[in-house]
Amino acid sequence: MQLFDDEWITATSQALAELPAVAGVDAVVTYTISGTSFGRLSLTVAVVDGVVASVTSGKATDPDVSISVDYQDAVAILFGTMSSEAAYMNGALKVEGNYALWLLDLRQVRRAALEALAPVMSQTTA
Repeated sequence: MQLFDDEWITATSQALAELPAVAGVDAVVTYTISGTSFGRLSLTVAVVDGVVASVTSGKATDPDVSISVDYQDAVAILFGTMSSEAAYMNGALKVEGNYALWLLDLRQVRRAALEALAPVMSQTTA
C-alpha cells in the first residue's frame, strides 16, 4: 500500500483503534502534509478518552491542534527514523492551537500509535 492512500488510512484506522485507552485525553488533530505524490493533503485524527476513534481524510472544521509537516519529515516520523519531538524542535513540524495538548497530553498516545503502526508501515511504500 502507498503512504497516505485510502488503503493506508483504513489500515491505520484499524491498527490505532486497538490502542489502550489513556483516560481523560480528548483531541481532534489535523495533520497537513505537503509535497506528497497527491499534492498537499490533510488527515484528521480524533482521540476520545485516549483512544484513536477515527482517522479520516481532510481537515477538521475546528481542530484542537493543527500540525504541518512536509512529506519527507512525515515519512521519517512514521518509519521511526525521526521522532515527532525532534521534528518539532528543529522546526520541521509546526504545531498550531493547543501546544500543551499535543506536546504533553497526547505524547503517550502518539508514542503508542507509532508502535501500533509498525506492522502497517512494514507493508507501506513511501
